[in-house]
Amino acid sequence: MCIMRTPFLFSFIVASVVAVSAQAPATPAAKPPQGAQPKPAPTTPPAQPRRAPATTSRGGMAITVTDPRGATLPGIRVSISGATTRNGETDGSGNLSVTALMAGTYRLRFDGDNVISFEREVTLRAGQIMDVDVSLNPAPEPPPPPEPAPAPVPETPEAAVGPKGQPQMVSIPDWLEKEFVGREPRRETILSCSGNERTTMIQLNEPMPQRLYEDADVVYYVVAGEGNVTIDGKPSRIPTSSFVSVPRGTAHSFERRGNRPLMLLAVLGGEPCERAR
Repeated sequence: MCIMRTPFLFSFIVASVVAVSAQAPATPAAKPPQGAQPKPAPTTPPAQPRRAPATTSRGGMAITVTDPRGATLPGIRVSISGATTRNGETDGSGNLSVTALMAGTYRLRFDGDNVISFEREVTLRAGQIMDVDVSLNPAPEPPPPPEPAPAPVPETPEAAVGPKGQPQMVSIPDWLEKEFVGREPRRETILSCSGNERTTMIQLNEPMPQRLYEDADVVYYVVAGEGNVTIDGKPSRIPTSSFVSVPRGTAHSFERRGNRPLMLLAVLGGEPCERAR
């Protein structure tokens, strides 16, 4: 009998201990010291949004320039404007390759010395290598240079002509009796003046100063007396009835010889008679 009650009693004791433990109140949490600030709860940083990877895909152009017959044109200047700006010139085969162009719309201009300028608009996609074939028309032939204007014909100035004079008839011996020089050093008297001719009677007791007519010729006739004439520095003797011709621009002078006055009939022609001196 004793052996059977012992296990039952042990089981009862164990069950009682477990029940008591389950009903025991929990130990209260320790209070923070007076005046202490509570620690903030740790925060988790917000998640960053994921960005799409940037694209670096660009395109290019393979440009070929020809004439209307299909022959390639080297040396054509190409200007590309748009999302990317480029400038270049076609090579000896008429080709130009342009790379690293952003996608977008472009305006291409083609210029050359012997072609008509041309513009074209194209749209390039990302990653595309676009073939651009352009045919340029030849420039028209330049007009021939104008013929040089004929040289102006130099105007020949009209010869100055003095006024027309009156007819004159004079007896030289009678005239000399009235206009004789006497003891005066020199006397010059106009006999006639018409147009570009002037006739003068010259009477000399003393040497006549040197004269020079730039635009007129002059001839002298020795009416009376004797003397010397010096032309361009060369003296010569002139008796009565001598004739002397002096071209324009030639210096000359007269002086008498002997006791009688030297009388000269001078005719000057080539300039208005009123200007002669």
